[in-house]
Amino acid sequence: MVFQFQRRRDLLALLAYFLLTLVLTYPLILNFTTHVAGDGSDDPALAWNLWWVPYSLLNLGSSPIYTNYMFFPIGLNLGFYTLTYLNAFLAIPFQFAFGIIPAANINLILSFALSGFGAYLLVTYLLNRTRMNAEERGNETNPRILRLSASNFFFAAFAAGLVYAFSANKFLYASLGQFNIASSQWIPFYILFLLKIFDSPKPPLRYGFLLGFFLLAQALSEFIFASFLILFTFAYILYRLIKTRFQIKNQKSKIKNLLLAFLVFTIPMLPILAAMISDTLTEGDFIQQGLGFSNIFSADLVGFFVPSQLHPLFGSLVSRFSFPYINFMYLGFTALALAILALWKVKPARIWGFWFLLFALISLGPTLRINGAEFDLPMPFDALLEIPLIKGNRYPSRWSVMLTLSLAVLVGYGLAWFLNTVGRRQKTERGLIRFVLPAALCLLLVFEPLSTPLPLSNLQVPSIYSEIARGAGNFSVMEIPLAWRNGFRVTGSYRADSQAPIDRIFMYAQFYQTTQQHPILNGNTSRNPELKFQYFAEAPVLNSLVALQMGHEIDAATRARDKELAPRVLQFFGTRYIMWHSPFEETNRDVANKTRAYIEETFPATKISESYENGRGVVAYRANELPANESLILKPNDPLARLYFGEGWGALGGDEFWAQRKEAKLFLPLETPRDMKLALSRFESFGGPHWGISANGVEISQQTPPEAETQIAMIPKTLLRSGMNEITFSFDKTLPIAESPNHQNSLVVRSTGEEQGAFGHIFVNGIDESPNARGYNIVVINPETFQVEARENFDTFASEQESERMAEFIAQIPNGRIVAVAASDEASFHLTENAVNALKSLGAKQDLRGKFRWSHALIATKGEPQTAREAASEINVSQLVVGAAITERTAAASIGEIRIEPAP
Repeated sequence: MVFQFQRRRDLLALLAYFLLTLVLTYPLILNFTTHVAGDGSDDPALAWNLWWVPYSLLNLGSSPIYTNYMFFPIGLNLGFYTLTYLNAFLAIPFQFAFGIIPAANINLILSFALSGFGAYLLVTYLLNRTRMNAEERGNETNPRILRLSASNFFFAAFAAGLVYAFSANKFLYASLGQFNIASSQWIPFYILFLLKIFDSPKPPLRYGFLLGFFLLAQALSEFIFASFLILFTFAYILYRLIKTRFQIKNQKSKIKNLLLAFLVFTIPMLPILAAMISDTLTEGDFIQQGLGFSNIFSADLVGFFVPSQLHPLFGSLVSRFSFPYINFMYLGFTALALAILALWKVKPARIWGFWFLLFALISLGPTLRINGAEFDLPMPFDALLEIPLIKGNRYPSRWSVMLTLSLAVLVGYGLAWFLNTVGRRQKTERGLIRFVLPAALCLLLVFEPLSTPLPLSNLQVPSIYSEIARGAGNFSVMEIPLAWRNGFRVTGSYRADSQAPIDRIFMYAQFYQTTQQHPILNGNTSRNPELKFQYFAEAPVLNSLVALQMGHEIDAATRARDKELAPRVLQFFGTRYIMWHSPFEETNRDVANKTRAYIEETFPATKISESYENGRGVVAYRANELPANESLILKPNDPLARLYFGEGWGALGGDEFWAQRKEAKLFLPLETPRDMKLALSRFESFGGPHWGISANGVEISQQTPPEAETQIAMIPKTLLRSGMNEITFSFDKTLPIAESPNHQNSLVVRSTGEEQGAFGHIFVNGIDESPNARGYNIVVINPETFQVEARENFDTFASEQESERMAEFIAQIPNGRIVAVAASDEASFHLTENAVNALKSLGAKQDLRGKFRWSHALIATKGEPQTAREAASEINVSQLVVGAAITERTAAASIGEIRIEPAP
């Protein structure tokens, strides 16, 4: 094969990288069956991946791209999640032989060793190419041309592999448990075959196949890195065109290889890409929110020269500098010195100097930061934020993989030139020159980014989960703390106050599922539509739990209501076990204990186990048996209505339920399947003469609405199952609300503080007209035309000047105009008296001063304060609805009441 494994030196290099990995990841080798690298933030979820992919395929017979084992029952499209499919497939034999934890560790060992080996092969190829080009041009006597002995040649390429495999940034990501980011081993293989295709006069098609294969391998390990390679490919093609002065003749074989690579990559990726595109078309562009913390997770220019905080000798130096988060990007002085030497002495290395500079600039992020000081200059990363999918990378520091590979190539060139030159001067290749000096340089290249001991995370599963796994039937497990996480925020978990760290214990619940193998309400993903979080954040009882976990108090009236609703909540979710976990952070101990007390006070459940294993406390409660509900009656203002409605519905809490997509999902929990009768009262369809219904993905029938307002459909028991069922309504088409029969205008205002969602929506006829930014968002509407005349955001958290500007804005609104107001994230910190009085002039009663991160919604007519409607809350979403309760541009139907009961 092209890798020439028969060569003894190649095998020696690969073996050396494996052995070095075992040493440099110490003490992982001593805890191989119980711990993984990480700090408990990302490692439990990424280890969960290794279980979920084969479990969904082999046990459930379903695609791993979709799951309701998290975010139960609403489920999740995992197209945007870092599912690391390839790592999961590679881990299958190890998982079945040794378990998930050893399988995860074997994957990590492979990622280090293969990273080194890939860079070694790449630099070996580049050095060979440089030497052959020199010999063809008759420059073999030029001292700048590399004419190496076999041993020096090997050391130069091997050293390059050390730089790439054991870089400080790779150790850093491993220490954070981000195995997806540590899985950068396929990048050098891809670039190797990209170069081979363009260097060969007539490259064989196997090069194109391998190019596509390694791009696919990287995409299935970490898609962001695959996007980097795609961008690099376009940049490299442009470089070659410029170099050849845009000569494109006789390039058919290269084009064929690139087309083959495209097919090899694209065809297996189609299901994932289809899932991503489908969610984007349905839910809108949710892949990026502003800068997405890219200004924080960027490299600092000074950080290139400051050792990692993980270094056993020099790690404390980081504390002397002003890095906003972590120093992502230490490069090492030995590596930089050899790189400079290569740029100075080896002409073919200079293009890699260009790539090094480009990737360094991108990794600096949207602003130039030097020891914490920011300079707002145009940066290359800004352009990447405009590219679809690519903009989903909110961590500029992740470009460190491309930067480090460029550095590794330069190190290979520099060391090759150095050994060649010194060897000539000494007239010998023995002793110091042949072995000692290269070995010393390799030791320095390993020592400078050293990150030993590597932080480890204990993933041993408490024994109670094995007992849960033996339970028969379909049921869910409620893990406490409740929490839902994506790449931008965490809703829930333990957090004593807004300044306290979010407790990472909730991440372990996802990994514990690998043992108990039942759905959980909690969830973790990378990107998701807003509803996936709001479904739970707005659910009764659950929202009280989340509030308690985050340091808020629950009043007596709410506690009494929760106690009344709790049995129905458990029954809806089919929850058999409630698992309370002690916090990681001692500062969160008090809120954790208050949450436990609430559980014991509110839920009809019995404690069955309390244990303290592996440094973590777990209390298990089993839900008491409750009488089954045979009938379901849903009205718009039912306190539990939120639980039953999935995607496709408008805001709840109005006078009707509004289906606003061609498909709208309803959840139906059943203890025993039976023939059911569905009745829809005050039904009005806008999109056409037919509507349909399906149960668990199987279409039942197309219904033709008769004159009667109540629609009837029968659901046979053969399509239903014990546990949670999905009933989907389908409609011919949707219409803008202004074109619907009996047209009514629609105004929906939804406000949340940071903890409950951090948004301030103002939907006017289904279109979100709000700036939806931190602080107060205001939209002014003409009451006659219902057209928006003005919209503005005022960041009253940031400054008093914003509050004064808001007061002036409100004062200038003409009388008679409809004014909709929604606070988002935090609006109180610099709220002034003038701003409060301006809101009161509209009819507001609430004064948010001193009410940190409260929600606040207001609908008023300027000049008629007595007509104002208002809602505000410390712990809940504030919502106001006037007219149709729609939150999208179109609607399909309105329904006054939904009734599902056993068929006669």
